[in-house]
Formats: sequence, structure tokens, C-alpha cells
Amino acid sequence: MTSTGTFKKKRYKYSIGDLFYVPLSEKGYCVGLITHIHPRNKVPLGCFFRKLYSQVPTIIDREIIKKENVILVKRFGIQGFDEGTWSIIGKLDTFDKAEWPIPVFLRRPGSAPVCLVYYNEDLEETGSENIPEGADLSLYYEDGLGGSGFVEKRLTKLFLQIS
Repeated sequence: MTSTGTFKKKRYKYSIGDLFYVPLSEKGYCVGLITHIHPRNKVPLGCFFRKLYSQVPTIIDREIIKKENVILVKRFGIQGFDEGTWSIIGKLDTFDKAEWPIPVFLRRPGSAPVCLVYYNEDLEETGSENIPEGADLSLYYEDGLGGSGFVEKRLTKLFLQIS
């Protein structure tokens, strides 16, 4: 408790290589992997995998944790961790940051042309370029920071599309 009589919010500790679960809106759970963390603002980048769990996952099939099984890559807020709805399952003992490069992202800036956005290993934007009309936009993950609720809804929608 602080001197003003209010409670301090406990900050959840997470690190690169952590596996965690995310509850989905339509029953079930998805597993994510923290692959990068911005050094100053501590915003993580996560890869979320296509296996749907009916119960809170406690043991993860390591065969699932592969790039070809990723359905979403997103910078995300940590409110789900702080509130206890998201939780760390464990550490990927074979995690190698070099095997999980930051992808090129797609940005849809309103009335401006759709563009590709590049980030360095510290999750700092390093540049962008316009995409020619007719390019296959499905090859890219959407740029932006999503709150935990947004990520849960987006994953739910993706799982409904693939089931």
C-alpha cells in the first residue's frame, strides 16, 4: 500500500523466451512466445501459435513452437499478465533470438498508401516503403500495438477462420 492508502499495481515479470497462454473469447487457449522486448518501454513482441487448447495449457508440445505454426505476430500490452488472465507457462529452453527475427509488418495508415514497416532488434522503427497495388498483403502481419483484449479478440477471430 502507498502512503496515500492506495494499492500499487504489481508489475508482472516476463522475459524473452517465455511461453505464455492467452484465453480466447470463444472458449479455449492459445500459446504465445515472447521473442523481443523494447529495452526502454518494455513492450514485448509475441508470436502466437495455431494450436487451440481446450484447457489452460501446462505442458506445451515443443513441435508446435515453430515459425510455420505462427498465426499472429504482435507487439502487445501486458495488462493480461498484470490482471492474471494471461500467465507464463515456462521458458523455451532452446530459444535462440536469431531464429525469431522481427518480420516486416504491414501498416494501413488511413488515407495514405498501405506500406511495409521495418523494425530493428530493439523494436524501433527503422523505415517504411509503399507497397505496389496488387501486392499480396496476406504475406505480412499487421503493424501496431495491441492491448491484451485486442489480442484475445484477434486470436479468437483467427481461430474461427481456420476451424
